[in-house]
Parts: sequence; structure tokens; C-alpha cells
Amino acid sequence: MRTSVRRSIQALLDGVDMVTMLAGAVSGAVAGYTYYPAAFDAALRLPAAGTLALGGAFVFTTATDALFAPLRRRFAQADIAEARAAAEARAAEARGVAVPGDLGEALDQVAAAAEEDAARRAAEAAYRIDLSNMLLSNPGRWRGYTNGEATFYLAPGTVLHYSRRENERGIAEHHYTLLTADDPTPVPVTNVRQIHEDLLHTRKTAEAADAVVPSTV
Repeated sequence: MRTSVRRSIQALLDGVDMVTMLAGAVSGAVAGYTYYPAAFDAALRLPAAGTLALGGAFVFTTATDALFAPLRRRFAQADIAEARAAAEARAAEARGVAVPGDLGEALDQVAAAAEEDAARRAAEAAYRIDLSNMLLSNPGRWRGYTNGEATFYLAPGTVLHYSRRENERGIAEHHYTLLTADDPTPVPVTNVRQIHEDLLHTRKTAEAADAVVPSTV
């Protein structure tokens, strides 16, 4: 239900409450004054009418509240949800995250969040292969992707790839593999020492290639 419609109905209900209270008060006053027993003290007629006026207002208001209670409860829940959404929007804006105006903007935000999430997961799980807490644990060096995978640029032609899968028991398993331009076969990595050895091998291979002098005919 639109906010403007809900506000209008709430204002109408408030008006009904006022009219109901006045109707109850008038009915009670008229009944008390008209049907006041003649045998009673005439000086008490007006106080009795006033008492019945208050009673009538209370009875009419109670009945109206009971009648419209489900509708009021629904409006109250809608107001709470609206206030919560507004608070979350203000909090998001305070964090520098604009509230999306359409589905396209929402998808862009979620995609960016998924990429950042993948990068941070790769960095946080890197202690499994690197306890130094110096290199692979830096989320800023990881490039995350929306599918949950991430890559760490090590050197020209060499990257570390991260993926996360669940085994048959539903336990998450973190996998790190080394990918090089010379050999497309992924090499599982269980220790940062393996990366060091691979980079050393790559450097030696490059140095050996540079040392070869082409024969001239």
C-alpha cells in the first residue's frame, strides 16, 4: 500500500475516533439528562449527565478501537518497516553506498560486493598456504569475481587462482592453484614455498633463454 494512501486512511481513522468519541459523549449526556429519575435530587441531574457522557465516550471509543484494531496493526507494521528501510538507506548513504534507483543499479552494487567478497575470502583463507601474513593475506592484491573465484597477480604470466567448493559433507574447501602462461595446467599450491620455487624456475628459464646467442650463417 502506498504511503500517501496509508496516511490518508490513518487521518480518516483519526477523524472517525474524534467523531465516535463526541457521539458517545453526546449520547451519554442526552440519555443521562433525559432519563434521569424524577425521584432523585434535581441538583444531581447535570453531574449524572456528565458522568454518562464520559461513559458513553469510553464505550464508543472502545468499540471503535476493537473494530479497527487489525487495520491499525497493519498500518503500524508498515510504519515500522518504512522507518527501518529509511534508517538503512541513511546508513548506506553514510557509508558512501548510494541507494539503487533501479534494478540495474542494484545488480551493479551486488556484483561489486560479490567481487569484493571473493577477494576478501581468498585473502582470509590464504593463511592455509602462507602464514607470513605479509603477502597473500592482503585483500587489495586479490581480484575477485562474481562467481566467487579470485586471482592474485604474482608476476608477468603468473597468477595464483583461488576457488571455494563444498565437499560431500558440506564443508567448505579452499583451493589455490598456480597458473602460468607457459603451462596452462593448474598446479595445486599448498605452501607459499611452491610459489617461490616456481618463480625461481621461471627466472632461470628466462635467463637461460637470454644467454643463448642466435647462430649466424
